[in-house]
Amino acid sequence: MLSEMFLSVAILGIEPVLWVLIFMSFLGLSVSIERFFSFQNLKKIAPKMDYYELKIALEARLGILATMGNNAPFIGLFGTVLGVIQAFHSLGTSGAMDVSSVMVGISEALVATAAGLFVAIPCVIVYNYYVRVTRVLLAQNEAFNRHG
Repeated sequence: MLSEMFLSVAILGIEPVLWVLIFMSFLGLSVSIERFFSFQNLKKIAPKMDYYELKIALEARLGILATMGNNAPFIGLFGTVLGVIQAFHSLGTSGAMDVSSVMVGISEALVATAAGLFVAIPCVIVYNYYVRVTRVLLAQNEAFNRHG
């Protein structure tokens, strides 16, 4: 009974997973753009700000990028597993040993892995860039406030 419930979810295939990944890509792009404009403004006033206020402002929403960079490949892999289950299930229920239908199903399933990587890689790159800029601006702030 429980396995049938899980199978009914798995048979849905990769489409729900792809929608999640599309949402994640828009969210990652939105956060990246917002952080870009925030960093441009913060660079101008960073030396004059309190260290901890600057740190909070710089690190805002970076966790979203980190979370997506870390989890998008797993979500894509989950879609791939669902697609492979769907491909083998359709092969088993059709009664015919049609290898081409399984290959088509598996190739469609691999799209989910590619989509997960497509979301994750830019998020990780942007996250690492903003972490580096954050460290530099905090060091400049600290130096300015010690000597300024």
